[in-house]
Amino acid sequence: GNTQNQLLPKKIEGLAGQRVVAVSAGTDHSLAITDDGVAWSWGAGNSGALGGGDRHGRLVPEKIEALADERAVAVSAGCLHSLVITDDGEKSPLDRRWRPRGDVWSFGSGLDGNLGHGDKKPLLEPRKIEALKGQGVVAVSAGILHSLAITADGSVWSWGAQPGHHRRRHGLELGHQRRRQTGT
Repeated sequence: GNTQNQLLPKKIEGLAGQRVVAVSAGTDHSLAITDDGVAWSWGAGNSGALGGGDRHGRLVPEKIEALADERAVAVSAGCLHSLVITDDGEKSPLDRRWRPRGDVWSFGSGLDGNLGHGDKKPLLEPRKIEALKGQGVVAVSAGILHSLAITADGSVWSWGAQPGHHRRRHGLELGHQRRRQTGT
């Protein structure tokens, strides 16, 4: 790895020999999952969004050791934070079908509550979001200052700054936005 911009696609040698099944690119960091359920991170670490327990950047992908006992199934890299969905892969004793656990872990900057733990504290290592425990989360998205999750029943969960808040906060208001409710 290096810090030079790449004008053409280039294979990430730090993942050579691994079968990557998911990736996510954040503002200054990236996440990946390999077929064995291992979560990897690399890039800028000053916000803690790499989950390595420190604020050091990493030029090459490294395993997120705090999730070593978990099976990662989805990742989302935001501006200064990260989200990971884990699944224990248990099978139901009654129907033998896959039963996702869907636990969500967050780490990095918690500036506007976007980590989902009821506070604004940063986390240098992944922490499970207790408010989503048992909800069966199947997808997540880490935004600039907020986060979203979708559960197996199709419900959408949101936490952190309200959409549009970051534009006002940073002097980037781009015009009037209206919320419209459609009739049924």
